Amino acid sequence: MKPKFHVTQNSSFIDTALEIRITNLPPCEVVTLKAEMCDNLGKNWGSFAEFISNDEGEINLATAKPRSGTYLIPDVTGLFWSMSPILNDKPKGKTPLKPLETKLFLMRGQEVLTFTSIIREVVSPKVDRFPVRQQGIVGTFFFHSKAGPLPTVIVLGGSEGGLRESNAGLLASHGFNTLALAYFGIGDLPKELVNIPLDYIEGAIDWLTGNPNVDSKKIGVFGTSKGAELALLSASIFPSIKAVVGYVPSGVVYPGLGQSALGLTSWQYKGQSLPFANGKIPREVTEKLEQSIRTGKPISWREIYQYWAKDEKQAEIAVEDIQGPILLISGGDDQLWPSDFLSEKVIFRLKEHNHPHNFMHINFPKAGHSLSIPGFPTTQTVISPFGNGKLLLGGTPQDNSQAQYTAWRRIVAFLNETLTSRLD
Repeated sequence: MKPKFHVTQNSSFIDTALEIRITNLPPCEVVTLKAEMCDNLGKNWGSFAEFISNDEGEINLATAKPRSGTYLIPDVTGLFWSMSPILNDKPKGKTPLKPLETKLFLMRGQEVLTFTSIIREVVSPKVDRFPVRQQGIVGTFFFHSKAGPLPTVIVLGGSEGGLRESNAGLLASHGFNTLALAYFGIGDLPKELVNIPLDYIEGAIDWLTGNPNVDSKKIGVFGTSKGAELALLSASIFPSIKAVVGYVPSGVVYPGLGQSALGLTSWQYKGQSLPFANGKIPREVTEKLEQSIRTGKPISWREIYQYWAKDEKQAEIAVEDIQGPILLISGGDDQLWPSDFLSEKVIFRLKEHNHPHNFMHINFPKAGHSLSIPGFPTTQTVISPFGNGKLLLGGTPQDNSQAQYTAWRRIVAFLNETLTSRLD
């Protein structure tokens, strides 16, 4: 009989649990499983693992340990997170939010024994999508037009700028409305992350409040990295925000980012620039940074940001003023900035002020900075965001992937508990 794939998914979404088995193989057969995928940015990825079938001629990816490959532990998601870009492969066009197709090939040597495809959606086809270009707002509104007013979450990306639609689309697929909100780096918005007006966030809240699909008493915010800094800051000022999620966040206002950022803050409100952390950096720390730059090694900014924020009070965000529960997710090996340390500063301040709402910090000790929605490759632990110089993000591909799945489940549960179940 011909070998056969058996793929079970709890749902069609990219964050769902998977089961992948192969049957009808000869016992103790050596085979290779290859995976290929084109992501929504048009980049091609690939991975592989070599297995030996068991005495029944089966391979279960949840329990089978690869003999070799791009990952080496039993893990049903291993072929997905261990993918690397396929070099010299021509990129395809961008297809934002299109379902991802991963092709699996079972091979004996160069012979393809059988193959299958796994389709995973980033956003449910039942979710409506509306580009927002009104009142100066640049965003994408994901909503459920036939469900009546629903809890709604503003989703903020990080220092990459533009829109983070995948986070917002997937979250909306779990029953919320979401607004993927850009705040720089697109359209007529500021070109760099410098002196971004919080009045813009206030305008987005007003737009949501006036939308008949939105339950204006149940608005939350979910930010990543600099977007998490913005989320905490916005929630501390605008009482309409009733729940906050921060991925690798900062509870301290930091300097702006960009060519024009020197000596300037990231945020302003009502025309007033906000104080930012700029503490003294020990000479040995700056020398280490300079050496990395000279030698072309990936740069860790962790210590720089930690010393900037050390003993900093004026630039701390008044998180005690947030009118709802708070969930912070950090990586203990975050090398871009110390999100674990910065999250604990938030927790300390909340305890110090006897914050009346629930708050929690979940730290993944071996994960880095690149926490996002689960199901994508996590092998890129070094990035070159501006074309020159490399930034170290931290963590290992396996630990980052495991953290993403666990964190995402906690976030969906948190927002369900705090917004969906929240009494008016």
